[in-house]
Amino acid sequence: METKEKAKRFEDFLKKVSGEVYSEPDTDMHKKMIDQIVPDLVKNQLGDNKEQAILDIGCGQGYAMEKFKEAGYTNIKGITMSNEDVKATQDKGFECENMDQTFMTYPDESFDFLFVRHCLEHSPFPYMTLGEFHRVLKTGGKVYIEMPAPDNHRPIEYIANHYSIMGPKQWAALMLRHKLQILVATDFKIELFDNKQPDKKFDEKNLVFVLKKVSDEEFKKLQQAEIEKAQKPKQEQPTEQK
Repeated sequence: METKEKAKRFEDFLKKVSGEVYSEPDTDMHKKMIDQIVPDLVKNQLGDNKEQAILDIGCGQGYAMEKFKEAGYTNIKGITMSNEDVKATQDKGFECENMDQTFMTYPDESFDFLFVRHCLEHSPFPYMTLGEFHRVLKTGGKVYIEMPAPDNHRPIEYIANHYSIMGPKQWAALMLRHKLQILVATDFKIELFDNKQPDKKFDEKNLVFVLKKVSDEEFKKLQQAEIEKAQKPKQEQPTEQK
């Protein structure tokens, strides 16, 4: 197949995906979660440099950006693929652009911190998207990623604009291949209500990663440690005595 034909098919696919984008208004649930997340990041990950460059990827209508601003940070930008959300965020006084997380136009090493909350699962190219995060992140910079886990009560895998609902091991493998050191890998559950049965509650599991872009030398050591860890035989379970 010729390159031009491949490019045309790829462009057609991107148009299809962009047609599935929808606005993400700020809900009370997500506001409460962000109200807890941002102070924790300020305390444990961001540090005291209030002028560091922060990019909110999939910023919705800018609520997290407001929280970072309230915490004293002054260099905050946002991107989203919803024109409605771009306008809502700009109306709040923030710099926001309509931009695909996989094809950002920022120069290499533009940001100190990336905030990626419930956005990466919307990428049909997760490995490529993580590479783009690595590209725009400064060496030593960090990224916070939060996304739904697979096999939840809600069939998230079948909801429009959700393409990458994977487990923590697969995500970790892709992250490490892009020289992103995993500082935090955990999960949490939130309680939701079933729309079809309002009196029924259920827990929905979410994955959380905090990553750091490391130097090539640091990555070699990290990679070797991960290989040795994977090759280490598992301890045999003791046999029950009867």
